[in-house]
Amino acid sequence: MPSSPFAMFENAWYIGSFSRIPVKIHWTFLLIVLYVIGTGLSDGATMMEIAIEVAFILTIFVCVVLHEFGHALTAQRFGIKTEDIILLPIGGVARLRNMPEKPMQELIVAVMGPVVNVAIAILLGLLLYSLGRLDQLSPESLEQLSFENWQSFLPLLLMSNVMLVLFNMIPAFPMDGGRVLRALLSMGVGRLKATRIATLIGQAICLVLVGVGLYYGAYTLALIGVFIFFSATQEYRSVALDTALKAKTVRDCYNKDVPALTEFLGLTDAFETIMHHRHSHFPVINLYGQYCGWVSVLQIREGLRRNQDLRIGDVCSRTLLTMHPDTALTTALNTLAGDAEMVLVGENEQVLGTLDRDTIRQFIERVSS
Repeated sequence: MPSSPFAMFENAWYIGSFSRIPVKIHWTFLLIVLYVIGTGLSDGATMMEIAIEVAFILTIFVCVVLHEFGHALTAQRFGIKTEDIILLPIGGVARLRNMPEKPMQELIVAVMGPVVNVAIAILLGLLLYSLGRLDQLSPESLEQLSFENWQSFLPLLLMSNVMLVLFNMIPAFPMDGGRVLRALLSMGVGRLKATRIATLIGQAICLVLVGVGLYYGAYTLALIGVFIFFSATQEYRSVALDTALKAKTVRDCYNKDVPALTEFLGLTDAFETIMHHRHSHFPVINLYGQYCGWVSVLQIREGLRRNQDLRIGDVCSRTLLTMHPDTALTTALNTLAGDAEMVLVGENEQVLGTLDRDTIRQFIERVSS
């Protein structure tokens, strides 16, 4: 499942990275492990059975991480960065900084997650074949599989990957199948209308999932339906806003009256200076009047809490980008979604002003209101 906007994703623990993509686990993921252990104990399962089931759950989530890397690494090939991959009790989320706008690229990114699970299922099938245990995949054998011993582990893992493929390819936007649908529709009706159609279809499917989940007591399915429903709504709003912003440039909203702070200025004096301005970020200049970084109000406040004798140069960020005023605002938005919180706006080697995250956010609020 590609990116989603929920702020709850921030409450996650870093567990490693691959290809400069951090992998995190949300604290609620532990609830599913505790649930498996608690259910096993209440049902009188042996410690071995509980251990096998916990190992199975953890292995499934390894497959989920590989699925998300299928999305993330493919997006990386198209120049799209992934903020991180987060594991939740209901699955994984690869938080792509943005989705490809070219329909064919989006289609490829969307299908590469399920392709990973297909590859895993094929490898497990070959392994079962080499072990002479393909008969475990017959309908009769599958009905008898359980966690009583390790013999059931591989066939259950294979079937789980098959189910992951089938479930993810349901055309419920923004799931993988929904993104495939959106990509195909975009080839004929444009991205915004395609997103609207895919969202409506996806939300209808989500209502069915919620209804089925509540009726049969499959509350996880109902929760997934609710999650996808609101994710679809949020993503449509994001695409609609993105479409509205395409005609806007940096020139429409950059700040022209932000004072520069010298890197040798004490934080106490700097704070008194910025109190008279409504901005959240300020450019920093060196002794020769050259721009050398930026500093935020938050950095100044945190510096004052540590040591009131610090200077701007002790707390500022030294990475400073310059952007042309005719740059598309969507491009600026993607740039400021990374490490840079502020950029200079310049033309013909002359600095005209600054642009920061808060300024764009306020501009978006005005445009969307």
